[in-house]
Amino acid sequence: MDCLRIDVHRRLPQYLDAAAPPRSVERIERHLLDCSGCRARLVRLREAKRLLGALPAADAPPFDRIMARTPARHPRRAWIVPPVLRHFAADALVASALFAAFTLLYTHSASARNRPFPFDAASFRPVSVEEVGTADPHVVVSGIVSEMRGDFREGSHRFRLSDPRDPGAFVVCEILDGDPLSPPRPGSQVRVWGVSRYDSSPSHRWFEIHPVLKMEAVR
Repeated sequence: MDCLRIDVHRRLPQYLDAAAPPRSVERIERHLLDCSGCRARLVRLREAKRLLGALPAADAPPFDRIMARTPARHPRRAWIVPPVLRHFAADALVASALFAAFTLLYTHSASARNRPFPFDAASFRPVSVEEVGTADPHVVVSGIVSEMRGDFREGSHRFRLSDPRDPGAFVVCEILDGDPLSPPRPGSQVRVWGVSRYDSSPSHRWFEIHPVLKMEAVR
């Protein structure tokens, strides 16, 4: 389910540019801990900013040339709209705007899970299983896959990724429901790109890669 915290969404560009007020930063980071949708949104914003920054600068045409292309305005005849029609037009405009917003939200919700996630794999920091969660949350980690048993109702698919040199060290990887990725085969060795976090709930208390953005088999 998509996050509806519009107040957080509006602040993410400021947070990305380190321009958000300290109180907003604290609120955003507290929200990001428990919201995979906003973490994914933040990664997309960061990659979009990087791509835009890589575009060559374009010179704007001179202002005089733009004004020369603008046709001269002809005076309009004033006419009076009856109050009843004004109220009707205002109500119709509000209804149309609400319908358009609902349609856009519904379309986005229906298609967001099936869209490929745009990200630059080179911008993710390679770490070992033991290093997950110690620095930049955008990481790539390799390990041995083992199955996780239990009733998980968060709408995701989970598997454990253990360190080949230390089977006791592991990180939990989560693939969001609707993502085209499939959980890897237990016993296989894979490399995982994703966003790391610590799940502090009493029944978990483990480090996670949530969401998993990309996987590839190591051998």
